Amino acid sequence: MKKINKEMLEIILIEIKADSKVTELTLANKYGYTERTIRRYFKILKDSGKIKLIDTGKKRAWKIE
Repeated sequence: MKKINKEMLEIILIEIKADSKVTELTLANKYGYTERTIRRYFKILKDSGKIKLIDTGKKRAWKIE
């Protein structure tokens, strides 16, 4: 199993607070991670109940729970 960067999880939460429509690709480019890694972090946050996807399709957005 890959190591989880807890600091990155917090950064993602801060980014979602600033822009609920932030994308995995945007964060990957901004912080030097792969898009797949950022998706994994989003999944961790979703599975732990910290964020929720509130829209689907092209206009998806995230909500902090």
